[in-house]
Amino acid sequence: MIFFFSGTGNSRFVANRLADRLCEQASFIPETDPEKCSFSGSMLGFVFPVYSWGIPPLIEEFIARLPEEFCKDVQKSGTYAWMACTCGDEAAFTPEMLAKALSARNIPLKGIWSVIMPNNYVLLPGFNVDNKEVEKSKLEAAPARIDAIAEAIARKETCIDIVRGKHASFKSKMVYPLFKRWGIFPRRWRWTPECIGCEQCAVTCPMGNIRMQNGHPLWGDRCVSCLACYHICPTHGVAYGNATRIKGQYICPLKK
Repeated sequence: MIFFFSGTGNSRFVANRLADRLCEQASFIPETDPEKCSFSGSMLGFVFPVYSWGIPPLIEEFIARLPEEFCKDVQKSGTYAWMACTCGDEAAFTPEMLAKALSARNIPLKGIWSVIMPNNYVLLPGFNVDNKEVEKSKLEAAPARIDAIAEAIARKETCIDIVRGKHASFKSKMVYPLFKRWGIFPRRWRWTPECIGCEQCAVTCPMGNIRMQNGHPLWGDRCVSCLACYHICPTHGVAYGNATRIKGQYICPLKK
């Protein structure tokens, strides 16, 4: 059993490839009611993108809402729990955050991996998508990395195999809390004159947070800052204040 979240497709690709290699089912978290989950399969995996050197709040909320019976079944069976996070460069102390959330449900996290994928965060100064050469290099390396992780998971390895990066403690313990509090503002999303009303942003939003009004998108208050709406727009007609005015776009070309 693999639970995953993805905005621009990086984590979706990783989750689906791991599910294929491990003969497990991959469940998209926004489409999964945690309170109705019953445990199945031979393992418990989580795949998600790193959010500002931390765990997406959506993942913590999902784990907290899993039924007590689900957690007891995992505990009784001694199920192997693992995670694979996607990041543009580094994961810092993201694994420890997931381990803490699972520990609160008495589930130990055993296998920890990160997969380097193309950058997609564009909401702050100094952050942009990778150039095409770097993007191509990361995408070419990803399948072999994922397959190696699948083999390690099949062996039920206990390990931490991630790129933490420099100043990891500062980034996860200082920057990430600020991001959680101030980095997700649905009201800053807007459409620009380039918007053609194609509805791609509304269709793509994993949270169902966008509806069309008078031919243009209107954002609700359930934004999780996955940036899917921005990156999918074919005319660069979606903006986050002025932060994305000259930024690039990225959608994983490997995802199904």
